[in-house]
Amino acid sequence: MSWQRQLPSDKAIDVMLMIVDHFEPVRLESSGLDAEIPGAGVAQWCERFQNNVGQYRDSDDRPPQYSWFFAADHPDFASLQTLSDYAFRGMGEVEFHLHHGFDTHASFSRKLHDGLDWFNRAGAMMTSEHQPQQRFAYIAGDWSLDNGCRDDSTSGCNTELIALRDAGCYADFTFPALGSVAQPRKTNAIYYATDCPAPKSYDGGADVAVGCPASGDLMMFQGPLVIDWRRGRFDDGSLENSTPPAAHRLANWLSAHVHVVGRPEWVFIKLFTHGIQNHEVMLGPSLRAAVEAMASQWKQPPLRLHFVTAREAYNIVKAAEAGRQGNPNDYRDYAIPRPANRQVRCSRAWRLRAFAKNRISMEILQPGLVEIDFAEPFPVASLRGEFRNLEITIPENEPRPAQIRCDGPFEMKYREAGDPRCRWAVARSAGADWVEEHLVKAAQ
Repeated sequence: MSWQRQLPSDKAIDVMLMIVDHFEPVRLESSGLDAEIPGAGVAQWCERFQNNVGQYRDSDDRPPQYSWFFAADHPDFASLQTLSDYAFRGMGEVEFHLHHGFDTHASFSRKLHDGLDWFNRAGAMMTSEHQPQQRFAYIAGDWSLDNGCRDDSTSGCNTELIALRDAGCYADFTFPALGSVAQPRKTNAIYYATDCPAPKSYDGGADVAVGCPASGDLMMFQGPLVIDWRRGRFDDGSLENSTPPAAHRLANWLSAHVHVVGRPEWVFIKLFTHGIQNHEVMLGPSLRAAVEAMASQWKQPPLRLHFVTAREAYNIVKAAEAGRQGNPNDYRDYAIPRPANRQVRCSRAWRLRAFAKNRISMEILQPGLVEIDFAEPFPVASLRGEFRNLEITIPENEPRPAQIRCDGPFEMKYREAGDPRCRWAVARSAGADWVEEHLVKAAQ
């Protein structure tokens, strides 16, 4: 087959597989999923997806990773919160999708700013680091990035690449767009596009290459666009009702050989769908058969399979660009740290102020009882109470006592798997002022 001729024959071939979803919960009413209870339909979708393919593992023993590009033009916080819960469980990550029109640079920038503020309230698109940053991947609604459709009703802004870059976007994942005038001439590539006053600035650009510095305004991360010669049709990596996933398509996707120039043994395959509208495909036997084939065929030497999110794929690309080699699993968090909602699960709207292996600072944006869980290896497992501001600090090399600064009553539980003595340790604040409590493990 063609991919056997293109790929190196003297080393392991790593396949990075991602699914990016133009995720639109506003379409739930026509999906057969629960559209009455806020967030319930999305929870049903996620549970059914996990039941469908969650048992399969890649070469790193990770299940399929999902990238929900949530349509910000139809905000539904209950659905967003549900996706953040599943991100915390390790299912995937939330990214930015937007349908918009009749925009200027200023009005489009404002929509990005407002959308990010909304997403950040559920821990999405905010990096978990000492000084959190707004970083995100983007898919343009109607495929009309940078006014590429030349239809003001689907964009209107000819400087979207610059606006996205300035807002914290690290890469665009819109293309291919088979059948649309927005489709760029450059295909099957990862490259940097430079904005210009005219529409469709991304039509060409400089390939991302090992040892070459980043250039242009925004990285364009394309999926496969190839001819399926056996069936006499194009294969654009879509997973839709009209193009259901199937084991025979794996060879097509691999043959596109999307890679960083100079690192041909790292192959990136970006598949896309509209998961709500195409729920029968995404939650049914055709996807299960395709993922089963991946876990079988792409884990056989010389191939290694890696299920990745959009952010992880970008990080691996940046590692290749910097000359890193070996197992790409080592570079999932290379350039951009994990989003806050993969480190913290919070039952109310919140915002991360700071994050480190031994410190978390956050603000709760809604009054009332709040329940918070923290991902391993943070020593505190859970915390609940009524407060608006919280800081937890674990002294270096001493998992206890924790130093808590909180402006309301709370209970906390340390992480000690299998220790029957571990139970809720309780501290109460004196009032509105912040207090500090040194908590020790409560003995039975």
